[in-house]
Amino acid sequence: MKQKSLTEIYHLIKGLPQDTVIGEFAGRDSVAAILKAMEEDSINNILPIASFAPTEYGNFEILESNYNKMVERTKALYGNKKTIFPLIYYSNFDLWAVMNGRFVDSIIKKFNFYTPCVGCHAYFHLLRIPIALKLSKKIIAGERESHDGRIKINQSAEALNAYDRIAKDLKAELIMPIRHVADGDQIEKIIGWEWKEGKDHQRCAFSKNYVSIDGQVSYDKAALKEYIDKYLYPVCITLGELLVNKGEASLGEMIQSLKDRGDII
Repeated sequence: MKQKSLTEIYHLIKGLPQDTVIGEFAGRDSVAAILKAMEEDSINNILPIASFAPTEYGNFEILESNYNKMVERTKALYGNKKTIFPLIYYSNFDLWAVMNGRFVDSIIKKFNFYTPCVGCHAYFHLLRIPIALKLSKKIIAGERESHDGRIKINQSAEALNAYDRIAKDLKAELIMPIRHVADGDQIEKIIGWEWKEGKDHQRCAFSKNYVSIDGQVSYDKAALKEYIDKYLYPVCITLGELLVNKGEASLGEMIQSLKDRGDII
């Protein structure tokens, strides 16, 4: 499980077909999204990229097994008509830190609201945009608005609309083929093998940080929207443009780019 730099990835993808679509590879829903997207005749080549946040821990090796199952499932469905390229690992913890850690105090004071989860999912999408722009400009994401009736704040309609807007404004397309699939059993049918939600996947130290002790999810939609519109969106656009134009940017350069903008923090 060797992480690659953006420069290394740019070199690797030079020989790939231009219509190659980036597949966000993580847990069960990401695999379902990739397989669902491949039902479209226009999607024939997938480059899966696994990315992590610095808050994740646990069994990372299971990703290889899940990847192999996905490849086998694809071959069973399509033979040689569709291709899933070898799995790539790429993360940028400095980017995550700038987006979700560095300005927590300012965010709380300004919006009276904070969870790292919405910004974390934005990070996962933003991270892959520079790579997607070198290929088909398309990214497949396993976002779902409802999980058997349960709401996740980072997959709320407000959050998903924001991710879509960020991608479009950076000249990419975020494909969310299972956005409206609420039934977990239907997800397993798409995958083609038994895989229960939350299993065979790494864990996050911030898991359920917005869920009460009795399991209730309650958040101020107005505060979330203000956080997205006045912080997360402009931060993602500013950092996204920096990464697209410069490639590898340092922590200091990312922070400076936000300072130069002047209207965020």
